[in-house]
Amino acid sequence: MSQSIQPRQITVSEMAPHVHSFLPGENKVNKISAWLIDWIEKSLAKGSIKPYDLLPSKGDLAFHTGVSKGTIQNVFRYVEDQGLLESKQRVGTYIRSNSEQNINRKLTSKRESAVELIKKYLAENSYKNGDCLISIRKLSAILKISTATIRAAIGSLISEGIIKKENNVFVVNTMDFCTENVVPQTLVEKISEKIKAYVVQNYQAGEKLPANIELASKFNVSIKTIHDAIKLLSREGILYTRRGQYGTVVVNNINKNIQYHYERVESKLRSYIMMNCEIGSRLPSIISLSKEYKVSAKTVKKALDNLAEEGYIAFSRGRYGGTFVIDIPQGNEGYKWLAISREYVSES
Repeated sequence: MSQSIQPRQITVSEMAPHVHSFLPGENKVNKISAWLIDWIEKSLAKGSIKPYDLLPSKGDLAFHTGVSKGTIQNVFRYVEDQGLLESKQRVGTYIRSNSEQNINRKLTSKRESAVELIKKYLAENSYKNGDCLISIRKLSAILKISTATIRAAIGSLISEGIIKKENNVFVVNTMDFCTENVVPQTLVEKISEKIKAYVVQNYQAGEKLPANIELASKFNVSIKTIHDAIKLLSREGILYTRRGQYGTVVVNNINKNIQYHYERVESKLRSYIMMNCEIGSRLPSIISLSKEYKVSAKTVKKALDNLAEEGYIAFSRGRYGGTFVIDIPQGNEGYKWLAISREYVSES
């Protein structure tokens, strides 16, 4: 937002959002998003609002629409994906300028991309009407998308009538949808391609890239978008990024050998679980592991958190709590089954 522009604060009464009513099971985010997009487009056309005018706070809109602030936050994110809003810290959420120089629009949002990938997954795995969908965590791991994005996508699929919720389980309601061209490009993917071209033209293996804040300014996007784009390029093996003095560099064999302590501990714990544990096994305490591996308790905790995110362990509190194995980190499913069912070997 230009500092010379004095934004006007839009009031809740101008928007009259309190007229909403919701049917049982209706997706609130989708309904409010459709209303907000329509209101913005019509108000811009009439001239009653202008680019850079500030929307009311999330709390005010949530109160008058009768939903949570989290729902309004998801609404804002969706409308931002459409190029109509932009949020800035310590400023607020404002109407976006139509100038192409100031907009890097997403061809689609992460949520929309996840919707199409889930549709493709259903089609490729021969789901039928009435089949139960796998858990959000497993779907997240298969599609390599965050659980939050998967939840938002499932909300959209429910509103489309493709999935329905029965007894706290997501069930396929219809397979009547198209699965062609189901991998649309997001802003992060677009920027990652631009960074890739920039690297090829200007850098050699081993050279360090500018800081994320400089790249954000160069490509006219947020620092988070740059961060996510660099993560994509890291997965492709083009870049390698480490905190502190290492920064982000073009990959070579020397930099690939750099590892944090928690990564080494995570690797050791993974091997320990594979060789010594079965489903339900309880791991030693964080204090014991920190002494065993000669690292801080904080380092062990980070390694355990990463294994928990991957779905291999779970934490439980209370007198009988601890860290328990819920999956074996092993690629071969046959061997994994044997690790879970050792008594089968002895009996047969």
